[in-house]
Amino acid sequence: MTTESKAPVSNDNARPLSGPEMLERATEGFNLFQDGQFNESLGLFQHLASLDPSEAYFQTALGACHLALEDLDAAVACFNRAIELDPSDITPFVNRGEAFLRQGRVTDAARDFQHAVSLDPEDKDPLSRRARMLAAAALESSDEGAEAEAPEDRS
Repeated sequence: MTTESKAPVSNDNARPLSGPEMLERATEGFNLFQDGQFNESLGLFQHLASLDPSEAYFQTALGACHLALEDLDAAVACFNRAIELDPSDITPFVNRGEAFLRQGRVTDAARDFQHAVSLDPEDKDPLSRRARMLAAAALESSDEGAEAEAPEDRS
């Protein structure tokens, strides 16, 4: 067994990757992520994002890696960039909402989840279903927090 990454990044910076090669590398990065190899996936997506900083998917993938590694501020920054690049994609809103939840920013999380749901009004995307569930949980959590902070009426 070797300790090499399944997706080594080429040191050949003289030749840019073609579209199909970038897609192949992105697939490798996704597979690494799915296998729980978050640092390796992060490195590959950092390389791809440096080659094409205008590709929203790379930013979303970077954010997902940071989220998995519990680097929440970096995750939010990547999701922010992905949203700037493609505000019609549900994924970075749901993932940023999850990062916000982990940071205790329940209102921001609920806003992202509700926006994700609004992007899929026909409820066809499984991610919008997840957003609906998380939005309800965030709102419930927010309500419980408000109730805990409210002074009791002792009249």
